[in-house]
Amino acid sequence: MRKGKQILAWAMVLTMGLSMAGCGKKDPTTEASSTEATTEATTEATTEDLTNVNQIQNGDFSEELTNWFIYTNGGSASQSVTAEQEMEIKVNNPGKLDYAVQPYYDGFKLETGGVYEFSFDVYSTVERTVHWRLQMNGGDYKAYADEIITINEEKQHVTYEFTMEDGTDPAPRLCVNMGMVEGCPADLGEHSVYFDNFELYLKDGSGIVVNDTVIETSDINVNQIGYFPTVEKKAVVRSEAGTDISGSFDVVNVENDEVVYSGELENSMINEASAEQTAIADFSELTTPGTYKIVTENFGESFPFEIGEDIYDEAFDSVMRMFYLQRCGEEITDDIFGHAACHTGTAIIYGDTSGKTVEVSSGWHDAGDYGRYTVAGAKAVADLMLAYEAYGESFGDDTGIPESGNGVPDVLDEVRVELEWMLMMQDPATGGVYHKITCENFPESVMPEEEVAQLVLAPISTTATGDFAATMAMASRVYEEFDSDFATQCLNAAKKANGYLEVTPSDNVGFRNPESIVTGEYGDMKDKDERFWALAELYKTTGDDAYLTKLEEYASTRITGGLGWQGVGMYGMYAYLSSVDSSNENYQKVEESFFANIDSILEKAKADAYSVSLGANDCTWGSNMSVANNGMMLLMANQLKANEEYVNVARLQLDYIMGTNTNSYCFITGFGTLSPENPHHRPSEVKGTAMEGMLIGGPDANLEDPYAKATLTENANAARYVDNVQSFSCNEITIYWNSPLVYLMAGVEAE
Repeated sequence: MRKGKQILAWAMVLTMGLSMAGCGKKDPTTEASSTEATTEATTEATTEDLTNVNQIQNGDFSEELTNWFIYTNGGSASQSVTAEQEMEIKVNNPGKLDYAVQPYYDGFKLETGGVYEFSFDVYSTVERTVHWRLQMNGGDYKAYADEIITINEEKQHVTYEFTMEDGTDPAPRLCVNMGMVEGCPADLGEHSVYFDNFELYLKDGSGIVVNDTVIETSDINVNQIGYFPTVEKKAVVRSEAGTDISGSFDVVNVENDEVVYSGELENSMINEASAEQTAIADFSELTTPGTYKIVTENFGESFPFEIGEDIYDEAFDSVMRMFYLQRCGEEITDDIFGHAACHTGTAIIYGDTSGKTVEVSSGWHDAGDYGRYTVAGAKAVADLMLAYEAYGESFGDDTGIPESGNGVPDVLDEVRVELEWMLMMQDPATGGVYHKITCENFPESVMPEEEVAQLVLAPISTTATGDFAATMAMASRVYEEFDSDFATQCLNAAKKANGYLEVTPSDNVGFRNPESIVTGEYGDMKDKDERFWALAELYKTTGDDAYLTKLEEYASTRITGGLGWQGVGMYGMYAYLSSVDSSNENYQKVEESFFANIDSILEKAKADAYSVSLGANDCTWGSNMSVANNGMMLLMANQLKANEEYVNVARLQLDYIMGTNTNSYCFITGFGTLSPENPHHRPSEVKGTAMEGMLIGGPDANLEDPYAKATLTENANAARYVDNVQSFSCNEITIYWNSPLVYLMAGVEAE
């Protein structure tokens, strides 16, 4: 990838949305501009070599089902290839939606102005309608070309010619809706549909015009929000591998163009994760408040940044407000993202035929969809309560949420919203905790109050129950000074959940989505770390030796896991180390495990030019959460053993999130010169603007969505990021990505 500019083949600024819905739903050095992040360039494209290429590979099924998949959303079907090399879709249950059954193909491109011919063969064992679509694979799933056709036992050859008029799409989807499509008989039962000879040819490319959206990045990357006056301040200068990066740099006051500091570039190296040559511009000696930029002779200039004492206040408030805007079950007041109370109906219990319903309003929507997940919510509230316990002075009672001014820090008011929902998720009879509550399927791109399908409680899981017990035990001690009755309620709930774990054997663990529920799974088949965490928090809160005795059984073995929703071992180890006497027989073992993780974070940060703690091959889905988690862990380690290096490297993780990265993005929406504008988030899509204060997922080296695969394959691991609604693996958001960011921002300012 050429540095200085990321050039992506978009002909339009794509709207925002969520994945997993069905069809019809779900470089030479360049000076960076401080005011314009996006420009457009129009060029003629050469297409002679494309007109004879079928873009649908294996459209004749000679390679079985290679490149072909099937999606179901309330329907049921199987996919196979017959002896005659035809794809058979055997529909067992057509469901209720047109896209309830949907075979699909990804991996082609449609160019603006191109004239295309699409064709295939099809027949069915019954007469019915199907709806084929060439569509955007994300956002509002807009169809570029589509047609509802009637099929029967007679094979027919479908041909359709169209001109691509909606902007170049490097990663559209071909799909066929085979649920209850308009015109289908109401009694449509089991049947089979057969497909063959899919072809997509560029018939005439003479009119193609490529409108490239050019994202202006920088070859000098800084924290775009800024730096506290007395901390270490470093910019990363980069160029193509093998380039000589040397010479001087200037720090220039943006207000008057005056050079206020000069230095020499240092530590030229090849940075493995980003596959580029880098050097460091260290301007730590500059402490005077102001707005500045870094300028060099050969590598352009940086985006502007501030030095000052209160530079993170606005961003911190926005990152915290995200939780309020994600609230469920109540009216939300906001000029842009306000909405009526949503998901106020009762839920049925999966597999329960008694007709019983359960009240489960409240809580936070987890991500860009409207599901609520116990394990994800537990991580989020744990992070926020730990932040309050460590840095309570960072949280006020005046942030503008409905509870402001009630004498309780707003962060605890916000956390209580989620805790009260979690209490509803506990089965009062057994103490076990339901894993999640969603509808059976993902909603379309709508505001939350417009999702009105039946809510379903997924089964109880030991992982959800363990996380619940741990966070309720935490809540008991955190809320004691503000509401002792609520604190007692939380502790009793934690004890009851732990009682469920005691009578539920470890071989009966984890969670997998049951049949018919296709929303986010949050699967986890190991619960040792959740059980350990629950006992550690119960002991820390109560001091009851009965919990310590059981806790030691786990502490005597190796505990793994970090600060995730799946691996929670570091939460448990921190609770253990901050409450158990250091003379205890297993204390040293737990301490060694905890600080081995800390040492690994430090080692990775030292090896990377951007000081990010991911490691060259560790950019996975939600990598920015990992960065925030690692910064949080360093600050937790500093709580246990004060060490200035822990604090400094934690601060460098925040620098990375706020712009000191190879992608030149401040990954918090609405902040910095260049920040994500197209998050994978339904309310942002509906409103046509990104909700501020959300930490998006960031680079994903594994290319786990079609858009990423189509646009980022040639990029180095750390540069596999794209700001596009279709790229859910790069650009989604969640409450449990924002929560460690809250801890990190509070800790960096307090320390």
